[in-house]
Amino acid sequence: MVNGAKALCLHFSLIRTAKLHGLDPCRYYVKVLEKIPHCQSVEDYEVLLPWNIQLERVGVAAAA
Repeated sequence: MVNGAKALCLHFSLIRTAKLHGLDPCRYYVKVLEKIPHCQSVEDYEVLLPWNIQLERVGVAAAA
């Protein structure tokens, strides 16, 4: 049960961070899940952070 709660917190953290950076959380999440299997270095993972990823921004209004 505790592991499930920790996993849920991780997912919500990704979603909220995407929103705070003006990204569509669904598109961000899909892109991250597509790219993670191909990551081989810390730099590869850092590119996927919401403030680094190259996705179309959805605007501040969607972040609320």
